[in-house]
Amino acid sequence: MKKNKKGFSFIELIVVIAIIAVLSVTAILSYGPSQRKSRDSRRMADLEKIRMALEMARQIGTTYPSALPTLVSLGVIQTIPTDPKTKTNYVYGPTPPYYKYSIGASMEDLGSTNIPASGGLNYKVFNP
Repeated sequence: MKKNKKGFSFIELIVVIAIIAVLSVTAILSYGPSQRKSRDSRRMADLEKIRMALEMARQIGTTYPSALPTLVSLGVIQTIPTDPKTKTNYVYGPTPPYYKYSIGASMEDLGSTNIPASGGLNYKVFNP
């Protein structure tokens, strides 16, 4: 007499669960670095957007503004971009008498940096 075996054995289920777990962990680990690079690209684009707005403001006046919110009141930018992860403002450092400036951000991926870390900032854009 032959027995009809229905379903899967315990070993088969364990093997399938282990394979799914390995694939899930691999996907999660490869997703993290791409998110960091994406946020760093956004930071670079934000700083470039601010730089362009500062140059437009300089065309209107004779100097760069003393604070970034002035860019909104001048109408050269709608909103001041913020860091995509922390939602904090980027560091703007005008140098009196406001003919020079730097804008800084803290990059997550060290391959995206352009200066050694100083005060938590490792990427800066300077006026030309």
